[in-house]
Amino acid sequence: MVYYLLMCRSLTYAQRTAKILERAGITAIVTRVPQLLSSDGCGYCVKISSKNISNALVALKNAELYPVKVFVLYADGKYGEVSL
Repeated sequence: MVYYLLMCRSLTYAQRTAKILERAGITAIVTRVPQLLSSDGCGYCVKISSKNISNALVALKNAELYPVKVFVLYADGKYGEVSL
């Protein structure tokens, strides 16, 4: 399955992001940023299913809460950055 990782600037922002997405009916998991994607070894992101990315971005825009970066996690375990 394909997932999207919404990079957040802090744990608090990741929690806020997840809360907004949950209110919109989107399952969101707060997790640490994978080491391959983190330049300083720390950070938090919100993981969502690929089927929810459009609705998630709309919900976050309406809440004026924007991810720092967005990555796609492919089924084979590889990552790719998504430009918004």
